[in-house]
Amino acid sequence: MDSQILQRIKNCKTLPAIPALPLQVLQLCRDERTSAKKIGDVISKDPSFVAKLLNVANSSFYGGSRHKVTTVTHAVTLLGMNSIATLAFCFSLYRDLRKKGGGAFDHTHFWHRCILASLAAKILAKRVRVTNEEEIFLAGLLQDLGVLVMSEALGSEYGLLYKKADQDHQTLEALEQGRWKTDHCEIGAWLAETWELPELLRQSVKGSHDPSLASSSDEVSLLTVKCVALSGRLADMWCHREPDTAIQSAIQSSKELLDIEPDGVVEVAKQIAEGIPDMSSFFQISLGKPEEIQKVLDRLEQVVTGVSQPEIPEPVPTP
Repeated sequence: MDSQILQRIKNCKTLPAIPALPLQVLQLCRDERTSAKKIGDVISKDPSFVAKLLNVANSSFYGGSRHKVTTVTHAVTLLGMNSIATLAFCFSLYRDLRKKGGGAFDHTHFWHRCILASLAAKILAKRVRVTNEEEIFLAGLLQDLGVLVMSEALGSEYGLLYKKADQDHQTLEALEQGRWKTDHCEIGAWLAETWELPELLRQSVKGSHDPSLASSSDEVSLLTVKCVALSGRLADMWCHREPDTAIQSAIQSSKELLDIEPDGVVEVAKQIAEGIPDMSSFFQISLGKPEEIQKVLDRLEQVVTGVSQPEIPEPVPTP
Protein backbone atom coordinates (compact mmCIF):
# COMPACT_ATOMS: atom_id res chain seq x y z
CA MET A 1 0.00 0.00 0.00
CA ASP A 2 1.23 3.51 -0.82
CA SER A 3 2.79 5.07 2.29
CA GLN A 4 1.04 8.42 1.75
CA ILE A 5 -2.45 6.93 1.56
CA LEU A 6 -1.68 4.73 4.59
CA GLN A 7 -0.56 7.74 6.59
CA ARG A 8 -3.68 9.63 5.55
CA ILE A 9 -5.79 6.75 6.85
CA LYS A 10 -3.81 6.53 10.10
CA ASN A 11 -4.30 10.27 10.66
CA CYS A 12 -8.07 9.90 10.39
CA LYS A 13 -9.51 10.53 13.86
CA THR A 14 -12.84 8.90 12.99
CA LEU A 15 -11.36 5.61 11.81
CA PRO A 16 -13.67 2.68 12.67
CA ALA A 17 -12.75 1.07 15.99
CA ILE A 18 -13.54 -2.45 17.11
CA PRO A 19 -16.64 -2.31 19.36
CA ALA A 20 -16.09 -3.09 23.05
CA LEU A 21 -18.73 -5.80 23.51
CA PRO A 22 -17.61 -8.19 20.76
CA LEU A 23 -13.97 -7.68 21.71
CA GLN A 24 -14.74 -8.79 25.26
CA VAL A 25 -16.85 -11.74 24.04
CA LEU A 26 -14.14 -12.80 21.58
CA GLN A 27 -11.54 -12.78 24.36
CA LEU A 28 -13.79 -14.89 26.61
CA CYS A 29 -14.51 -17.39 23.84
CA ARG A 30 -10.79 -17.97 23.33
CA ASP A 31 -10.55 -19.18 26.93
CA GLU A 32 -11.61 -22.83 27.16
CA ARG A 33 -12.45 -22.33 30.84
CA THR A 34 -15.16 -19.76 30.06
CA SER A 35 -18.67 -20.93 30.93
CA ALA A 36 -21.89 -20.16 29.06
CA LYS A 37 -23.10 -18.31 32.16
CA LYS A 38 -20.05 -16.03 32.24
CA ILE A 39 -20.55 -15.07 28.59
CA GLY A 40 -24.26 -14.62 29.29
CA ASP A 41 -23.46 -12.23 32.13
CA VAL A 42 -21.30 -10.09 29.83
CA ILE A 43 -23.88 -10.06 27.04
CA SER A 44 -26.68 -9.18 29.49
CA LYS A 45 -25.07 -5.76 29.96
CA ASP A 46 -26.34 -4.88 26.47
CA PRO A 47 -30.16 -5.22 26.56
CA SER A 48 -30.60 -4.40 22.88
CA PHE A 49 -28.26 -7.23 21.88
CA VAL A 50 -29.98 -9.62 24.30
CA ALA A 51 -33.30 -9.02 22.54
CA LYS A 52 -31.70 -9.67 19.14
CA LEU A 53 -29.91 -12.76 20.41
CA LEU A 54 -33.09 -14.35 21.71
CA ASN A 55 -34.83 -13.66 18.39
CA VAL A 56 -31.99 -15.36 16.54
CA ALA A 57 -31.99 -18.34 18.90
CA ASN A 58 -35.69 -18.87 18.15
CA SER A 59 -35.38 -18.23 14.40
CA SER A 60 -35.68 -20.86 11.71
CA PHE A 61 -32.39 -19.73 10.14
CA TYR A 62 -30.46 -20.91 13.19
CA GLY A 63 -32.49 -24.08 13.51
CA GLY A 64 -34.85 -22.74 16.16
CA SER A 65 -35.66 -24.75 19.22
CA ARG A 66 -38.46 -27.08 20.21
CA HIS A 67 -38.81 -25.02 23.38
CA LYS A 68 -38.80 -21.23 23.29
CA VAL A 69 -35.44 -19.76 24.30
CA THR A 70 -36.00 -17.12 26.98
CA THR A 71 -32.62 -16.73 28.70
CA VAL A 72 -29.19 -15.62 27.48
CA THR A 73 -27.49 -18.66 29.05
CA HIS A 74 -29.86 -20.98 27.18
CA ALA A 75 -29.14 -19.10 23.93
CA VAL A 76 -25.37 -19.39 24.48
CA THR A 77 -25.69 -23.12 25.17
CA LEU A 78 -27.94 -23.67 22.14
CA LEU A 79 -26.00 -21.62 19.60
CA GLY A 80 -22.47 -22.21 20.87
CA MET A 81 -19.76 -19.73 21.79
CA ASN A 82 -18.52 -19.19 18.24
CA SER A 83 -21.99 -18.21 17.06
CA ILE A 84 -22.48 -15.90 20.03
CA ALA A 85 -19.13 -14.18 19.47
CA THR A 86 -19.90 -13.75 15.79
CA LEU A 87 -23.39 -12.37 16.38
CA ALA A 88 -22.12 -9.98 19.05
CA PHE A 89 -19.43 -8.74 16.70
CA CYS A 90 -21.82 -8.31 13.76
CA PHE A 91 -24.54 -6.58 15.78
CA SER A 92 -22.18 -4.17 17.54
CA LEU A 93 -20.21 -3.44 14.39
CA TYR A 94 -23.35 -2.58 12.45
CA ARG A 95 -24.86 -0.53 15.28
CA ASP A 96 -21.67 1.45 15.91
CA LEU A 97 -20.54 1.95 12.32
CA ARG A 98 -23.74 2.30 10.29
CA LYS A 99 -23.53 6.11 10.39
CA LYS A 100 -19.92 6.16 9.25
CA GLY A 101 -19.06 7.31 5.74
CA GLY A 102 -18.59 10.77 4.30
CA GLY A 103 -20.07 12.90 1.56
CA ALA A 104 -22.11 11.11 -1.08
CA PHE A 105 -21.52 7.73 0.55
CA ASP A 106 -24.61 5.49 0.37
CA HIS A 107 -24.92 3.83 3.80
CA THR A 108 -28.05 1.88 2.95
CA HIS A 109 -26.62 0.23 -0.15
CA PHE A 110 -23.31 -0.50 1.60
CA TRP A 111 -24.90 -2.34 4.53
CA HIS A 112 -27.49 -4.02 2.32
CA ARG A 113 -24.70 -5.70 0.35
CA CYS A 114 -22.60 -6.53 3.44
CA ILE A 115 -25.45 -8.26 5.25
CA LEU A 116 -26.61 -10.21 2.21
CA ALA A 117 -23.00 -11.27 1.60
CA SER A 118 -22.59 -12.49 5.19
CA LEU A 119 -25.78 -14.52 4.83
CA ALA A 120 -24.60 -15.96 1.51
CA ALA A 121 -21.16 -16.78 2.95
CA LYS A 122 -22.67 -18.83 5.80
CA ILE A 123 -24.90 -20.75 3.37
CA LEU A 124 -21.97 -21.45 1.05
CA ALA A 125 -19.85 -22.68 3.96
CA LYS A 126 -22.51 -25.20 4.86
CA ARG A 127 -22.83 -26.28 1.23
CA VAL A 128 -19.12 -27.01 0.81
CA ARG A 129 -18.96 -28.54 4.31
CA VAL A 130 -16.53 -26.09 5.87
CA THR A 131 -16.93 -26.29 9.64
CA ASN A 132 -16.09 -22.65 10.46
CA GLU A 133 -19.49 -21.31 9.30
CA GLU A 134 -19.61 -18.53 11.89
CA GLU A 135 -16.16 -17.23 11.05
CA ILE A 136 -17.12 -17.19 7.37
CA PHE A 137 -20.36 -15.36 8.24
CA LEU A 138 -18.31 -12.68 9.98
CA ALA A 139 -15.78 -12.54 7.14
CA GLY A 140 -18.65 -12.02 4.70
CA LEU A 141 -19.81 -9.01 6.70
CA LEU A 142 -16.29 -7.58 7.08
CA GLN A 143 -15.14 -8.02 3.47
CA ASP A 144 -16.02 -4.43 2.54
CA LEU A 145 -14.87 -2.83 5.78
CA GLY A 146 -12.21 -1.01 3.77
CA VAL A 147 -14.98 0.93 2.04
CA LEU A 148 -15.92 2.48 5.39
CA VAL A 149 -12.27 3.24 6.15
CA MET A 150 -11.77 4.96 2.80
CA SER A 151 -15.00 6.91 3.10
CA GLU A 152 -13.96 8.20 6.54
CA ALA A 153 -10.35 8.99 5.66
CA LEU A 154 -11.02 10.41 2.19
CA GLY A 155 -14.40 12.01 2.85
CA SER A 156 -16.44 13.46 0.00
CA GLU A 157 -13.69 12.59 -2.49
CA TYR A 158 -14.39 8.93 -1.88
CA GLY A 159 -18.12 9.48 -1.56
CA LEU A 160 -18.26 10.89 -5.06
CA LEU A 161 -16.20 7.99 -6.39
CA TYR A 162 -18.53 5.54 -4.65
CA LYS A 163 -21.48 7.28 -6.27
CA LYS A 164 -19.76 7.18 -9.67
CA ALA A 165 -19.42 3.38 -9.38
CA ASP A 166 -23.23 3.32 -9.41
CA GLN A 167 -23.67 0.17 -7.31
CA ASP A 168 -21.19 -1.84 -9.40
CA HIS A 169 -18.62 -3.36 -7.05
CA GLN A 170 -16.11 -4.30 -9.72
CA THR A 171 -16.22 -0.76 -11.08
CA LEU A 172 -15.69 0.60 -7.56
CA GLU A 173 -12.51 -1.45 -7.13
CA ALA A 174 -11.19 -0.30 -10.51
CA LEU A 175 -11.89 3.35 -9.65
CA GLU A 176 -10.11 2.98 -6.29
CA GLN A 177 -7.05 1.44 -7.94
CA GLY A 178 -7.03 4.12 -10.63
CA ARG A 179 -7.17 6.94 -8.08
CA TRP A 180 -5.11 5.67 -5.12
CA LYS A 181 -3.25 2.55 -6.36
CA THR A 182 -4.99 0.51 -3.66
CA ASP A 183 -8.50 -0.72 -2.97
CA HIS A 184 -10.88 -1.41 -0.11
CA CYS A 185 -9.84 -5.09 0.06
CA GLU A 186 -6.23 -4.23 0.87
CA ILE A 187 -7.23 -1.48 3.27
CA GLY A 188 -9.84 -3.67 4.96
CA ALA A 189 -7.22 -6.38 5.50
CA TRP A 190 -4.91 -3.77 7.03
CA LEU A 191 -7.65 -2.70 9.48
CA ALA A 192 -8.41 -6.34 10.35
CA GLU A 193 -4.73 -6.75 11.20
CA THR A 194 -4.79 -3.55 13.24
CA TRP A 195 -7.76 -4.96 15.15
CA GLU A 196 -5.78 -8.19 15.67
CA LEU A 197 -8.52 -10.30 14.15
CA PRO A 198 -7.74 -13.94 13.30
CA GLU A 199 -5.48 -14.46 10.28
CA LEU A 200 -8.19 -16.29 8.35
CA LEU A 201 -10.49 -13.26 8.60
CA ARG A 202 -7.72 -10.95 7.38
CA GLN A 203 -6.97 -13.15 4.38
CA SER A 204 -10.68 -13.50 3.55
CA VAL A 205 -11.03 -9.73 3.41
CA LYS A 206 -7.85 -9.39 1.35
CA GLY A 207 -8.98 -12.00 -1.17
CA SER A 208 -12.63 -11.03 -1.32
CA HIS A 209 -12.30 -9.83 -4.92
CA ASP A 210 -9.44 -12.04 -6.02
CA PRO A 211 -8.84 -15.15 -3.85
CA SER A 212 -5.37 -15.58 -5.37
CA LEU A 213 -4.23 -12.49 -3.41
CA ALA A 214 -4.88 -14.22 -0.10
CA SER A 215 -2.35 -16.44 1.64
CA SER A 216 -4.24 -19.73 1.85
CA SER A 217 -2.01 -22.37 3.43
CA ASP A 218 -4.53 -25.23 3.45
CA GLU A 219 -7.74 -26.41 1.80
CA VAL A 220 -10.00 -25.05 4.55
CA SER A 221 -8.44 -21.58 4.30
CA LEU A 222 -8.75 -21.60 0.52
CA LEU A 223 -12.41 -22.68 0.68
CA THR A 224 -13.12 -19.98 3.26
CA VAL A 225 -11.63 -17.25 1.07
CA LYS A 226 -13.54 -18.54 -1.96
CA CYS A 227 -16.82 -18.65 -0.03
CA VAL A 228 -16.36 -15.03 0.99
CA ALA A 229 -15.39 -13.95 -2.53
CA LEU A 230 -18.43 -15.67 -4.02
CA SER A 231 -20.75 -14.30 -1.33
CA GLY A 232 -20.31 -10.78 -2.66
CA ARG A 233 -21.17 -11.88 -6.21
CA LEU A 234 -24.32 -13.56 -4.95
CA ALA A 235 -25.32 -10.50 -2.91
CA ASP A 236 -24.97 -8.38 -6.04
CA MET A 237 -27.93 -10.18 -7.60
CA TRP A 238 -30.05 -8.05 -5.26
CA CYS A 239 -27.73 -5.01 -5.07
CA HIS A 240 -26.45 -4.38 -8.61
CA ARG A 241 -28.09 -1.73 -10.77
CA GLU A 242 -28.42 -4.34 -13.52
CA PRO A 243 -29.60 -7.66 -11.99
CA ASP A 244 -29.06 -9.61 -15.22
CA THR A 245 -25.37 -8.65 -15.25
CA ALA A 246 -25.02 -9.67 -11.61
CA ILE A 247 -26.83 -12.97 -12.22
CA GLN A 248 -24.50 -13.91 -15.06
CA SER A 249 -21.49 -12.99 -12.93
CA ALA A 250 -22.81 -15.04 -9.99
CA ILE A 251 -23.35 -18.10 -12.19
CA GLN A 252 -19.88 -17.84 -13.72
CA SER A 253 -18.13 -17.16 -10.41
CA SER A 254 -19.97 -20.02 -8.67
CA LYS A 255 -18.58 -22.47 -11.20
CA GLU A 256 -15.07 -21.00 -11.17
CA LEU A 257 -14.68 -20.64 -7.40
CA LEU A 258 -16.61 -23.54 -5.87
CA ASP A 259 -17.60 -25.66 -8.86
CA ILE A 260 -21.31 -24.96 -8.24
CA GLU A 261 -23.47 -25.62 -11.28
CA PRO A 262 -26.25 -23.18 -12.30
CA ASP A 263 -28.96 -25.30 -10.64
CA GLY A 264 -26.91 -25.12 -7.44
CA VAL A 265 -26.83 -21.33 -7.67
CA VAL A 266 -30.64 -21.35 -7.70
CA GLU A 267 -30.66 -23.53 -4.56
CA VAL A 268 -28.24 -21.20 -2.76
CA ALA A 269 -30.20 -18.12 -3.85
CA LYS A 270 -33.43 -19.60 -2.47
CA GLN A 271 -31.72 -20.27 0.86
CA ILE A 272 -30.49 -16.66 0.93
CA ALA A 273 -34.03 -15.44 0.27
CA GLU A 274 -35.35 -17.64 3.10
CA GLY A 275 -32.81 -16.18 5.52
CA ILE A 276 -33.44 -12.53 4.60
CA PRO A 277 -36.36 -11.94 7.01
CA ASP A 278 -34.30 -13.09 10.02
CA MET A 279 -31.32 -10.96 8.96
CA SER A 280 -33.58 -7.94 8.37
CA SER A 281 -34.99 -8.35 11.88
CA PHE A 282 -31.61 -8.85 13.52
CA PHE A 283 -29.95 -5.83 11.91
CA GLN A 284 -33.15 -3.73 11.75
CA ILE A 285 -32.68 -2.96 8.08
CA SER A 286 -34.86 -3.54 5.07
CA LEU A 287 -33.16 -5.96 2.70
CA GLY A 288 -35.87 -5.65 0.09
CA LYS A 289 -39.60 -6.19 -0.25
CA PRO A 290 -40.71 -9.82 -0.67
CA GLU A 291 -41.79 -9.18 -4.25
CA GLU A 292 -38.41 -7.62 -5.08
CA ILE A 293 -36.54 -10.57 -3.59
CA GLN A 294 -38.74 -13.02 -5.47
CA LYS A 295 -38.32 -11.12 -8.73
CA VAL A 296 -34.57 -11.78 -8.65
CA LEU A 297 -35.15 -15.47 -7.92
CA ASP A 298 -37.59 -15.71 -10.82
CA ARG A 299 -35.14 -14.02 -13.17
CA LEU A 300 -32.30 -16.27 -11.99
CA GLU A 301 -34.36 -19.38 -12.71
CA GLN A 302 -35.22 -18.05 -16.17
CA VAL A 303 -31.55 -17.47 -16.94
CA VAL A 304 -30.50 -20.85 -15.54
CA THR A 305 -33.16 -22.62 -17.55
CA GLY A 306 -31.69 -21.01 -20.64
CA VAL A 307 -28.17 -21.96 -19.55
CA SER A 308 -29.16 -25.56 -18.83
CA GLN A 309 -31.08 -26.25 -22.00
CA PRO A 310 -29.02 -28.07 -24.65
CA GLU A 311 -28.69 -26.44 -28.00
CA ILE A 312 -31.03 -27.96 -30.57
CA PRO A 313 -29.38 -28.14 -34.01
CA GLU A 314 -31.13 -26.60 -36.95
CA PRO A 315 -33.00 -29.24 -39.00
CA VAL A 316 -31.18 -30.26 -42.14
CA PRO A 317 -33.25 -29.38 -45.21
CA THR A 318 -34.43 -32.40 -47.18
CA PRO A 319 -32.86 -32.34 -50.63
